[in-house]
Amino acid sequence: MFDFSYKYTDHVQYLQNLAASIGVPIVNNTIWLPPAIGSGYIKVVALANGLQVLINECILNTDIRFYRQAIATPYYTLRFDQVSNIKNLTLSIGEDSLEDQHGFYSGAFLTDSLSTLDYTANAGLEDRCINVYFTEEWFNSNSGVKTTDPFFSRYMLLKTAAFSMEVLNIDYRELMEDIFFLTDDHLFYKTVVQNRVMLLMEKFLRTLYNKMTDPIQEKAGMLTEIRRLMQVEAILVNNFGVSPPAVSVLAKMAMMSTTKLKVGFKRLYGLNPYEYYQKNRMFKARQLLTKKRCSVKETGLQLGFRNLSNFTIAYKKEFNTLPGKV
Repeated sequence: MFDFSYKYTDHVQYLQNLAASIGVPIVNNTIWLPPAIGSGYIKVVALANGLQVLINECILNTDIRFYRQAIATPYYTLRFDQVSNIKNLTLSIGEDSLEDQHGFYSGAFLTDSLSTLDYTANAGLEDRCINVYFTEEWFNSNSGVKTTDPFFSRYMLLKTAAFSMEVLNIDYRELMEDIFFLTDDHLFYKTVVQNRVMLLMEKFLRTLYNKMTDPIQEKAGMLTEIRRLMQVEAILVNNFGVSPPAVSVLAKMAMMSTTKLKVGFKRLYGLNPYEYYQKNRMFKARQLLTKKRCSVKETGLQLGFRNLSNFTIAYKKEFNTLPGKV
Protein backbone atom coordinates (compact mmCIF):
# COMPACT_ATOMS: atom_id res chain seq x y z
CA MET A 1 0.00 0.00 0.00
CA PHE A 2 1.12 3.54 -0.76
CA ASP A 3 0.49 5.70 2.33
CA PHE A 4 0.74 9.48 2.06
CA SER A 5 0.13 11.86 4.98
CA TYR A 6 0.25 15.62 4.55
CA LYS A 7 -0.85 19.01 5.82
CA TYR A 8 -2.66 21.10 3.26
CA THR A 9 -1.46 24.52 2.25
CA ASP A 10 -2.39 24.69 -1.43
CA HIS A 11 -2.37 22.49 -4.53
CA VAL A 12 1.14 23.54 -5.59
CA GLN A 13 2.64 22.54 -2.24
CA TYR A 14 0.57 19.36 -2.24
CA LEU A 15 1.96 18.37 -5.65
CA GLN A 16 5.51 19.07 -4.49
CA ASN A 17 5.06 16.93 -1.37
CA LEU A 18 3.43 14.11 -3.32
CA ALA A 19 6.16 14.13 -5.97
CA ALA A 20 8.85 13.93 -3.27
CA SER A 21 7.04 11.06 -1.56
CA ILE A 22 6.64 9.09 -4.80
CA GLY A 23 10.11 10.00 -6.07
CA VAL A 24 9.13 11.53 -9.42
CA PRO A 25 9.88 14.94 -10.94
CA ILE A 26 7.39 17.71 -11.56
CA VAL A 27 7.35 18.75 -15.22
CA ASN A 28 5.13 21.65 -16.30
CA ASN A 29 3.25 21.43 -12.98
CA THR A 30 2.48 17.76 -13.71
CA ILE A 31 3.61 14.46 -12.23
CA TRP A 32 3.23 11.07 -13.92
CA LEU A 33 2.67 8.12 -11.65
CA PRO A 34 5.38 5.42 -11.65
CA PRO A 35 4.24 1.83 -12.41
CA ALA A 36 4.59 0.82 -8.76
CA ILE A 37 1.82 3.29 -7.89
CA GLY A 38 -0.27 3.42 -11.04
CA SER A 39 -0.59 5.07 -14.41
CA GLY A 40 -1.78 8.51 -15.41
CA TYR A 41 -1.08 12.06 -14.31
CA ILE A 42 -1.80 14.63 -11.60
CA LYS A 43 -1.37 18.29 -12.48
CA VAL A 44 -2.05 21.71 -11.02
CA VAL A 45 -3.31 24.70 -12.98
CA ALA A 46 -2.95 28.12 -11.31
CA LEU A 47 -5.85 30.37 -12.31
CA ALA A 48 -6.63 34.04 -11.73
CA ASN A 49 -6.77 35.61 -8.26
CA GLY A 50 -5.14 32.69 -6.48
CA LEU A 51 -7.64 30.02 -7.55
CA GLN A 52 -6.00 26.64 -8.19
CA VAL A 53 -7.33 23.45 -9.76
CA LEU A 54 -5.82 20.00 -9.42
CA ILE A 55 -6.70 17.63 -12.28
CA ASN A 56 -5.97 13.93 -12.32
CA GLU A 57 -6.75 10.93 -14.51
CA CYS A 58 -5.23 7.87 -12.85
CA ILE A 59 -5.51 4.11 -12.58
CA LEU A 60 -4.05 2.65 -9.37
CA ASN A 61 -1.71 -0.35 -9.43
CA THR A 62 -1.64 -0.60 -5.64
CA ASP A 63 -3.89 0.14 -2.68
CA ILE A 64 -3.50 3.73 -1.48
CA ARG A 65 -4.22 5.82 1.56
CA PHE A 66 -4.13 9.62 1.52
CA TYR A 67 -4.46 11.25 4.94
CA ARG A 68 -4.86 15.01 5.21
CA GLN A 69 -4.12 16.34 8.67
CA ALA A 70 -6.25 19.13 10.09
CA ILE A 71 -4.80 22.63 10.46
CA ALA A 72 -6.07 25.79 12.16
CA THR A 73 -6.22 28.01 9.05
CA PRO A 74 -9.33 27.45 6.90
CA TYR A 75 -8.75 26.48 3.28
CA TYR A 76 -11.36 24.87 1.05
CA THR A 77 -11.33 22.20 -1.63
CA LEU A 78 -14.30 21.50 -3.89
CA ARG A 79 -13.85 18.09 -5.45
CA PHE A 80 -15.64 16.57 -8.44
CA ASP A 81 -14.99 12.82 -8.76
CA GLN A 82 -15.73 10.10 -11.28
CA VAL A 83 -14.45 6.82 -9.84
CA SER A 84 -14.81 3.38 -11.41
CA ASN A 85 -13.62 -0.18 -10.69
CA ILE A 86 -14.36 0.31 -7.00
CA LYS A 87 -13.87 -2.69 -4.76
CA ASN A 88 -13.13 -0.87 -1.55
CA LEU A 89 -13.27 2.91 -1.22
CA THR A 90 -13.55 4.72 2.10
CA LEU A 91 -13.70 8.47 2.57
CA SER A 92 -13.73 9.90 6.09
CA ILE A 93 -14.07 13.57 6.99
CA GLY A 94 -13.51 14.07 10.69
CA GLU A 95 -15.56 11.39 12.43
CA ASP A 96 -17.94 10.76 9.51
CA SER A 97 -17.28 8.08 6.89
CA LEU A 98 -18.63 7.00 3.53
CA GLU A 99 -17.89 3.54 2.13
CA ASP A 100 -18.52 2.33 -1.41
CA GLN A 101 -18.06 -1.10 -2.96
CA HIS A 102 -20.45 -0.79 -5.90
CA GLY A 103 -18.03 -0.42 -8.81
CA PHE A 104 -18.74 3.22 -9.69
CA TYR A 105 -19.17 6.52 -7.88
CA SER A 106 -19.64 10.05 -9.13
CA GLY A 107 -20.17 13.03 -6.87
CA ALA A 108 -19.05 16.42 -5.67
CA PHE A 109 -18.23 17.54 -2.15
CA LEU A 110 -16.71 20.49 -0.36
CA THR A 111 -14.34 20.21 2.60
CA ASP A 112 -12.22 22.57 4.67
CA SER A 113 -8.78 22.15 6.21
CA LEU A 114 -10.18 22.31 9.75
CA SER A 115 -11.16 18.62 9.55
CA THR A 116 -9.05 15.58 8.78
CA LEU A 117 -9.67 13.77 5.52
CA ASP A 118 -8.83 10.08 5.13
CA TYR A 119 -9.12 8.50 1.68
CA THR A 120 -8.36 4.82 1.00
CA ALA A 121 -8.87 3.02 -2.31
CA ASN A 122 -8.14 -0.31 -3.96
CA ALA A 123 -5.68 -1.26 -6.67
CA GLY A 124 -7.35 -1.14 -10.09
CA LEU A 125 -9.50 1.86 -9.20
CA GLU A 126 -9.75 4.52 -11.91
CA ASP A 127 -10.18 8.10 -10.72
CA ARG A 128 -10.89 11.19 -12.81
CA CYS A 129 -10.98 14.20 -10.55
CA ILE A 130 -11.19 17.98 -10.71
CA ASN A 131 -10.29 19.47 -7.33
CA VAL A 132 -10.62 23.24 -6.84
CA TYR A 133 -8.65 24.98 -4.08
CA PHE A 134 -9.55 28.40 -2.68
CA THR A 135 -9.03 30.46 0.46
CA GLU A 136 -11.71 31.91 2.69
CA GLU A 137 -10.72 35.38 1.49
CA TRP A 138 -11.09 34.33 -2.18
CA PHE A 139 -14.50 32.79 -1.52
CA ASN A 140 -15.85 35.80 0.36
CA SER A 141 -14.62 38.18 -2.34
CA ASN A 142 -15.48 36.25 -5.51
CA SER A 143 -18.33 33.80 -4.97
CA GLY A 144 -21.17 36.19 -4.16
CA VAL A 145 -21.75 34.50 -0.78
CA LYS A 146 -19.82 34.30 2.49
CA THR A 147 -18.48 31.40 4.50
CA THR A 148 -20.53 32.80 7.38
CA ASP A 149 -23.82 32.44 5.48
CA PRO A 150 -26.09 29.97 7.32
CA PHE A 151 -26.56 27.55 4.41
CA PHE A 152 -22.79 27.30 3.89
CA SER A 153 -21.98 26.80 7.58
CA ARG A 154 -24.72 24.19 7.88
CA TYR A 155 -23.33 22.19 4.97
CA MET A 156 -19.81 22.17 6.40
CA LEU A 157 -21.17 20.74 9.66
CA LEU A 158 -22.94 17.92 7.79
CA LYS A 159 -19.70 16.70 6.19
CA THR A 160 -20.20 13.30 4.52
CA ALA A 161 -23.96 13.30 5.03
CA ALA A 162 -24.12 16.26 2.66
CA PHE A 163 -21.58 15.44 -0.01
CA SER A 164 -22.85 11.93 -0.60
CA MET A 165 -26.04 13.34 -2.10
CA GLU A 166 -24.60 15.80 -4.64
CA VAL A 167 -24.60 13.79 -7.84
CA LEU A 168 -22.82 14.71 -11.05
CA ASN A 169 -25.58 15.13 -13.62
CA ILE A 170 -24.96 15.69 -17.31
CA ASP A 171 -24.37 19.44 -16.84
CA TYR A 172 -21.47 18.70 -14.48
CA ARG A 173 -20.17 15.96 -16.76
CA GLU A 174 -20.03 18.16 -19.85
CA LEU A 175 -18.11 20.89 -18.01
CA MET A 176 -15.68 18.35 -16.58
CA GLU A 177 -15.15 16.65 -19.93
CA ASP A 178 -14.24 20.01 -21.51
CA ILE A 179 -11.42 20.30 -18.95
CA PHE A 180 -10.22 16.71 -19.33
CA PHE A 181 -10.22 16.97 -23.12
CA LEU A 182 -7.97 20.03 -23.33
CA THR A 183 -4.20 19.75 -23.56
CA ASP A 184 -1.78 22.21 -21.98
CA ASP A 185 -0.72 23.56 -25.37
CA HIS A 186 -4.26 24.62 -26.30
CA LEU A 187 -4.19 28.33 -27.22
CA PHE A 188 -6.85 29.28 -24.66
CA TYR A 189 -6.18 26.52 -22.14
CA LYS A 190 -6.24 28.58 -18.94
CA THR A 191 -9.16 30.70 -20.16
CA VAL A 192 -11.27 27.63 -20.85
CA VAL A 193 -10.29 25.92 -17.60
CA GLN A 194 -11.06 29.08 -15.61
CA ASN A 195 -14.46 29.38 -17.28
CA ARG A 196 -15.42 25.74 -16.72
CA VAL A 197 -14.20 25.74 -13.12
CA MET A 198 -16.26 28.85 -12.31
CA LEU A 199 -19.33 27.27 -13.90
CA LEU A 200 -18.78 24.08 -11.88
CA MET A 201 -18.50 26.10 -8.69
CA GLU A 202 -21.58 28.16 -9.52
CA LYS A 203 -23.66 25.07 -10.19
CA PHE A 204 -22.48 23.38 -7.00
CA LEU A 205 -23.20 26.44 -4.84
CA ARG A 206 -26.65 26.98 -6.37
CA THR A 207 -27.53 23.33 -5.78
CA LEU A 208 -26.10 23.50 -2.28
CA TYR A 209 -28.15 26.59 -1.47
CA ASN A 210 -31.36 24.94 -2.69
CA LYS A 211 -30.61 21.78 -0.73
CA MET A 212 -29.83 23.59 2.50
CA THR A 213 -32.79 26.01 2.34
CA ASP A 214 -35.52 23.63 1.12
CA PRO A 215 -36.59 21.17 3.85
CA ILE A 216 -38.37 19.02 1.25
CA GLN A 217 -34.97 18.05 -0.15
CA GLU A 218 -34.14 16.28 3.11
CA LYS A 219 -37.11 13.94 3.39
CA ALA A 220 -35.91 10.42 4.07
CA GLY A 221 -37.97 8.99 1.20
CA MET A 222 -36.42 11.37 -1.30
CA LEU A 223 -32.89 10.59 -0.10
CA THR A 224 -33.60 6.87 -0.45
CA GLU A 225 -34.87 7.44 -3.99
CA ILE A 226 -31.74 9.41 -4.88
CA ARG A 227 -29.51 6.61 -3.60
CA ARG A 228 -31.38 4.09 -5.75
CA LEU A 229 -31.08 6.32 -8.81
CA MET A 230 -27.36 6.68 -8.12
CA GLN A 231 -27.12 2.88 -8.18
CA VAL A 232 -28.89 2.89 -11.56
CA GLU A 233 -26.36 5.41 -12.86
CA ALA A 234 -23.52 3.18 -11.66
CA ILE A 235 -24.97 0.26 -13.60
CA LEU A 236 -25.31 2.36 -16.77
CA VAL A 237 -21.77 3.75 -16.88
CA ASN A 238 -19.66 1.08 -15.20
CA ASN A 239 -19.16 -1.03 -18.35
CA PHE A 240 -19.70 0.44 -21.80
CA GLY A 241 -18.65 -2.81 -23.45
CA VAL A 242 -22.12 -4.29 -22.93
CA SER A 243 -25.57 -2.94 -23.66
CA PRO A 244 -27.34 -1.44 -20.64
CA PRO A 245 -30.23 -3.33 -19.04
CA ALA A 246 -33.72 -2.47 -20.23
CA VAL A 247 -35.49 0.28 -18.29
CA SER A 248 -37.93 -2.28 -16.90
CA VAL A 249 -34.98 -4.28 -15.48
CA LEU A 250 -33.38 -1.14 -14.03
CA ALA A 251 -36.70 -0.22 -12.43
CA LYS A 252 -36.86 -3.60 -10.68
CA MET A 253 -33.31 -3.16 -9.44
CA ALA A 254 -34.22 0.27 -8.08
CA MET A 255 -37.46 -1.06 -6.56
CA MET A 256 -39.64 1.52 -8.32
CA SER A 257 -42.02 1.64 -11.27
CA THR A 258 -40.70 2.18 -14.79
CA THR A 259 -42.42 5.58 -14.97
CA LYS A 260 -40.99 6.68 -11.63
CA LEU A 261 -37.51 5.60 -12.71
CA LYS A 262 -37.70 7.51 -15.99
CA VAL A 263 -39.04 10.69 -14.39
CA GLY A 264 -36.70 10.56 -11.39
CA PHE A 265 -33.59 9.76 -13.42
CA LYS A 266 -34.18 12.59 -15.88
CA ARG A 267 -34.86 15.03 -13.05
CA LEU A 268 -31.63 14.04 -11.30
CA TYR A 269 -29.27 13.51 -14.26
CA GLY A 270 -30.81 15.63 -17.02
CA LEU A 271 -31.38 12.84 -19.56
CA ASN A 272 -33.31 9.59 -19.76
CA PRO A 273 -31.30 6.47 -18.84
CA TYR A 274 -30.34 5.39 -22.38
CA GLU A 275 -29.47 8.94 -23.50
CA TYR A 276 -27.29 9.28 -20.40
CA TYR A 277 -25.58 5.96 -21.12
CA GLN A 278 -24.94 6.90 -24.76
CA LYS A 279 -23.60 10.39 -23.98
CA ASN A 280 -21.20 9.08 -21.36
CA ARG A 281 -20.22 6.28 -23.74
CA MET A 282 -19.10 8.96 -26.21
CA PHE A 283 -17.22 10.81 -23.45
CA LYS A 284 -15.39 7.53 -22.78
CA ALA A 285 -14.67 7.16 -26.50
CA ARG A 286 -13.06 10.59 -26.63
CA GLN A 287 -11.01 9.77 -23.54
CA LEU A 288 -9.72 6.55 -25.11
CA LEU A 289 -8.88 8.27 -28.38
CA THR A 290 -7.12 11.27 -26.86
CA LYS A 291 -5.57 10.08 -23.58
CA LYS A 292 -4.85 6.42 -24.24
CA ARG A 293 -4.23 6.78 -27.97
CA CYS A 294 -6.45 3.86 -28.92
CA SER A 295 -7.29 3.42 -32.59
CA VAL A 296 -10.82 4.06 -33.83
CA LYS A 297 -11.34 0.32 -34.26
CA GLU A 298 -9.99 -0.50 -30.78
CA THR A 299 -12.17 2.20 -29.22
CA GLY A 300 -15.33 1.10 -31.00
CA LEU A 301 -14.83 -2.56 -30.08
CA GLN A 302 -14.00 -1.71 -26.46
CA LEU A 303 -17.24 0.24 -26.20
CA GLY A 304 -19.36 -2.58 -27.58
CA PHE A 305 -19.88 -1.41 -31.17
CA ARG A 306 -19.99 -4.41 -33.48
CA ASN A 307 -20.35 -2.14 -36.50
CA LEU A 308 -17.69 0.59 -36.61
CA SER A 309 -19.86 2.66 -38.96
CA ASN A 310 -22.38 2.97 -36.13
CA PHE A 311 -19.59 4.10 -33.81
CA THR A 312 -18.46 6.75 -36.29
CA ILE A 313 -22.04 8.03 -36.71
CA ALA A 314 -22.61 8.18 -32.95
CA TYR A 315 -19.31 9.97 -32.33
CA LYS A 316 -19.92 12.53 -35.07
CA LYS A 317 -23.42 13.16 -33.77
CA GLU A 318 -22.04 13.96 -30.31
CA PHE A 319 -18.90 15.95 -31.16
CA ASN A 320 -19.51 17.06 -34.77
CA THR A 321 -16.24 15.52 -35.90
CA LEU A 322 -15.08 12.08 -36.99
CA PRO A 323 -13.30 9.93 -34.38
CA GLY A 324 -10.32 9.53 -36.71
CA LYS A 325 -9.70 13.29 -36.59
CA VAL A 326 -9.30 13.52 -32.80
